[in-house]
Amino acid sequence: MELFLFLLTSAPVLLFVTGVIAAVGKSNLKIPDSLSTTLNIYLLLAIGLKGGMGLASVSFEDIALPLTVTLLIGILLPLLAFYVGGMFKFSFPERIAMAATFGSVSLITYVAASTQLERLGIAYEPFMTTLVVVLEIPGLIVALLLYNQTHVMGITATSGKANSLSVLRESLFSKSILLMFAGLIVGLVTPDATPLKPFFVDLFPGVLLLFLLGLGMKVGQQLKTVPSYGLKFMMMGMVFPLVGALVGFFAAGIANLSDGGTILLMTLAASGSYIAAPAMLQASVPEAKPSFYLTLSLAVTFPFNLLVGIPLYIAIVT
Repeated sequence: MELFLFLLTSAPVLLFVTGVIAAVGKSNLKIPDSLSTTLNIYLLLAIGLKGGMGLASVSFEDIALPLTVTLLIGILLPLLAFYVGGMFKFSFPERIAMAATFGSVSLITYVAASTQLERLGIAYEPFMTTLVVVLEIPGLIVALLLYNQTHVMGITATSGKANSLSVLRESLFSKSILLMFAGLIVGLVTPDATPLKPFFVDLFPGVLLLFLLGLGMKVGQQLKTVPSYGLKFMMMGMVFPLVGALVGFFAAGIANLSDGGTILLMTLAASGSYIAAPAMLQASVPEAKPSFYLTLSLAVTFPFNLLVGIPLYIAIVT
């Protein structure tokens, strides 16, 4: 209980809750879209740089097994989400949306978890950011393959079908992947990254607080749509992260990750994408309603992980 209280009173959580309260209470507090975009770019690049700096200190032998296990998770999670969505009697487009959402990852959920670990003094592997990049793409491809194989199930899709190669290309050149990958390369090849640390490392916690304040406001605006989707919608948004975390826990054991690495892999497997997945779904699965999958990831799964999931994963492992 002390651990939960400690984490729930942390600055990231408090600023996120402040944003939610501001939106629900219809405050005149606003985060300009231009500032929100700038903060997003900064966080993505800074995470990549930090990961690249850490990656420079490890060998391929150290990362080969975690990379393999992460790829397998990326294939398994969307299949599980699609199957569990069927158990909850969701429609086919909704199940595809769930497969993409839970098959990909939420970068900010990962950042929140790593920030809490650093606050608690729990170390984790320096290559974990690399696993974020690896895990974001496979789930989108698997979800699209499920969608494109509808004729096998006797279901007819009503729109053109994009091929998996186009999704792979769009994912690789999406803002999140491109910036993180660029940061990884810069952090990896720069002989002396010391001049970069004051801006990209020391300022990181403060920038994260501003971003979470704005994200909390977006979540608060989405909350009013949650009841319209019913109880099973909320259950899916909170139950499946626990399923994903369980998969991440066993996968981390296979990959021989530390306690910190295990917590982060559980968090990644439990998270739901609200950037990469919506971009793919809007382009390739027009039958899926944006209000459905954005509300699921932003208004249900993200707050659940931030307020309940991350403290729970830390408590289980430690």
